[in-house]
Amino acid sequence: MSPLIPIKENEHKGFHYTVSDDQIAAHQKRTVIEVFEWLEKTSMFVFSLQTPEERKQSIINKNLD
Repeated sequence: MSPLIPIKENEHKGFHYTVSDDQIAAHQKRTVIEVFEWLEKTSMFVFSLQTPEERKQSIINKNLD
């Protein structure tokens, strides 16, 4: 299985996402349970979009030794 390779124009660039002060404030008001529910839903969403090969590669890339 080949490793995940970035698109050439994105090579050597990190991931960038801007979060507003309002978004941070809203997140800080969430309970621990709400945060974990959001994480679980997000994880399930990503899993549903991945191919079996991408799931295997994701596990390999996490390097959970």
